[in-house]
Amino acid sequence: MLLIPAIDLFAGRVVRLTQGDYQRLEVYHDDPLSVAKQLEAEGAPMLHVVDLEGARAGEPRNLSSVAGIVRSVRIPVQVGGGIRTLEVFRRYLDLGVAFLVVGSVVVKDPEAFAEMLKVGGERLTVSLDVRDGVLAVSGWTEETSLRASDLARELRKRGVTRFILTDVTRDGTLEGVDGENIRRFIEDSGVSVIVAGGVRGIEDIVLLQTIPGVSGVILGKVLYTGRVSFREILERVGGRQC
Repeated sequence: MLLIPAIDLFAGRVVRLTQGDYQRLEVYHDDPLSVAKQLEAEGAPMLHVVDLEGARAGEPRNLSSVAGIVRSVRIPVQVGGGIRTLEVFRRYLDLGVAFLVVGSVVVKDPEAFAEMLKVGGERLTVSLDVRDGVLAVSGWTEETSLRASDLARELRKRGVTRFILTDVTRDGTLEGVDGENIRRFIEDSGVSVIVAGGVRGIEDIVLLQTIPGVSGVILGKVLYTGRVSFREILERVGGRQC
């Protein structure tokens, strides 16, 4: 299972939200590049970078920070947040981003998404942000009527191979992952997922390792609050390279 540290950006700083609420934003570092380099030094096989402002605005707002991170590390970087046009998608590809994460565009602009899938292929990752099984979009500020598992099943038929499953109700809460809902989603959708949201410690990572179809886990607040370092996680539970 791939262990992926997250770097969430807002106004050029490293932050975390709680349950996707922009009113509950905590700043952890002022220098994203130093955080990226430190995580790489601790053994991170790749980084998950999110432009939170971009996710809410619908266009990139932390492009220079993302570009700096990509240039400063040798490991792959996947980026999401505000990628809603083919032009932006190509721009990130040109920066050297390894994997591009899209969400809202899948349902809000299917034609643009189809072009992104054609251009990006296996480098395209669909983020399924879920509340009680229902898809949320626009930086989690809008709910849809779509069941995430149904959408994932359809996207798999269209050739999407990488998915991130985020439990918005648990993200940033350190309440632990919901193993049963994750199992159910994988069984219903038939896709493998990278899990995000709620990881509180090594016990959650160990649990996720037992669930067939979990290909990775994104680690955010559990690292930034000092509960455990990425190096310690690697030493205790291992992980694979991408």
